[in-house]
Amino acid sequence: MTVVSLSPGITETVFALGYGDRLLGRTDYCDYPPEAASVPSVGSLTEPDIEAIVALNPDIVIASTHFPKEALDRLVAAGENVAVLMGQEFFQGAYDGVIRPVSLILGDPDAGEALIASMVITVDKAFAAVAGFTRTPSVYYVVGFGEGGDWTAGGDTFISEMIKMAGGKNIAADISGWSFSLEALVDGDPDLILLPGWAESIFKTTPVYSDLRAVKEGHAIVIDENAIVRQGPRLAEGFADLVKAIGSVN
Repeated sequence: MTVVSLSPGITETVFALGYGDRLLGRTDYCDYPPEAASVPSVGSLTEPDIEAIVALNPDIVIASTHFPKEALDRLVAAGENVAVLMGQEFFQGAYDGVIRPVSLILGDPDAGEALIASMVITVDKAFAAVAGFTRTPSVYYVVGFGEGGDWTAGGDTFISEMIKMAGGKNIAADISGWSFSLEALVDGDPDLILLPGWAESIFKTTPVYSDLRAVKEGHAIVIDENAIVRQGPRLAEGFADLVKAIGSVN
C-alpha cells in the first residue's frame, strides 16, 4: 500500500509504524522525521497539487480534518482512493483518530497497537511526576500574538486537556476555539507561559507581554510546539515536556 500523506501527524505516524518507504508524497509542513525531507512535496494541506498527487499514482491519499472538500472531490474524480481522518479534540484522539486508522490502512494494526503501547509508557511516567505536584499553576499556551491578535488553545481543544492532565490550569479554559485577547492574558497573568521557539525573543521583549509576571520571573519557557499540536506518535513526548515545564513552577 503506497501512500501520499497530506498531514504532518499522518506522515510522522507512517514513519513511526515503520512504513516510511511506502510514502510517495507529503506536504510542505511534513518535516519530521528528517527522512521525510527526501519524500517529494505535493503542496500544503489546504492547497495540494492535485496533478502532482495523481502523477505519483499512490494506492491511497490520507488527509486530515482541514482538507478542503474541493480538493477531495477533484482527487476522487481523478480516480484516487482518499481517506480523511477527522480530528478528535481529546488526547486519545492521537490513538483512535490517527495511529489506529493509519495502521489499519497500511495493513498492520499490530504495529499501531505496539506504537500506542510505547506512548502509554511515556505518558504513565509523566503522570507519576504529576502525582507529586503540590499546586496547580496557571498556564498560557502561545499560538500567536501581536498585531495579528492573540491566539491560544481554548478549553475545547486537546491541548487544553493536556495542560490539565499535566497538572496545570489553562487560563483560556473558559473560551472556545483559539482566539483570545491581550486584556484577558494580562488579567490572567499566568504562572507559566509556553512559547514556540520562533516567538521567544519577540514575545519577551514586546511591551505588555514583557511585563507579564511569568516573563519577569523567567517562567516563559520554550516548548516544541510540533510535539504538542500534531496528533501523532510524538504527542506522548509532548505531554512529558508539558509535565516538565509545569513541574518547573510547582
